[in-house]
Amino acid sequence: MSSSERPQAVILHGLGRGPRSMQKIALALEEQGYRVLNANYHGLTENYQSIIQSLAKTINQWLQPDNPIHFVGHSFGGILIRGLLAAHPEWKKGRCVMLGSPNKGTQTASFMLSHWWFKHFVPPVTADLTPDSQLIDTLPEPDIETGIIAGNVKFSLIVPVSWYYKKATDNAPGDGVVELSNTQCSTMTDFIVMPLHHSFMMWDSELIHEVLHFLAHGRFSKAYQPITS
Repeated sequence: MSSSERPQAVILHGLGRGPRSMQKIALALEEQGYRVLNANYHGLTENYQSIIQSLAKTINQWLQPDNPIHFVGHSFGGILIRGLLAAHPEWKKGRCVMLGSPNKGTQTASFMLSHWWFKHFVPPVTADLTPDSQLIDTLPEPDIETGIIAGNVKFSLIVPVSWYYKKATDNAPGDGVVELSNTQCSTMTDFIVMPLHHSFMMWDSELIHEVLHFLAHGRFSKAYQPITS
């Protein structure tokens, strides 16, 4: 298959992470023949619209416009995908997979902003990730086939945010950062839950298999039962 015929995939890491955190997914996609852009952005300092504009410029310089672009985003990366899809209707779009993305915001963000020992250390875009933020309220949901993978491991000793997850969310089911129900959106095509923590899910080999399956077929495999509520 020539380069001009290969499917394309844009991968977006989570807030406070970098492209290296998505490298295992990137390599798996490349092995399946995808052209991959494992994009970087400066989430700790820039605001949401600045990040979107910077990413769009990078993608436009990279993409082959006649081929569909698929998207994979971890956490905040999924929220960026929604902004990119809405801002660029001219792109030929394929499918999208979100990993633990706070599509309805998360009470964890609200908790961090309400406590002095957190709010001085979190990035400015944290305010956009509360359930009642203007961004979450107005951001269009994806208009392409979208699969969502949520985790249900609430605690990790080495992830400080998860130490406060129970208090922040009234012990709601979730992945230690985002409530399970808040990962969902009304336009999703498929939704599964895996026994993974938010901070490490993108390294899991079974999750990567599910990502590849959805991008190829528009559904996750039968290994994990779909959840519709």
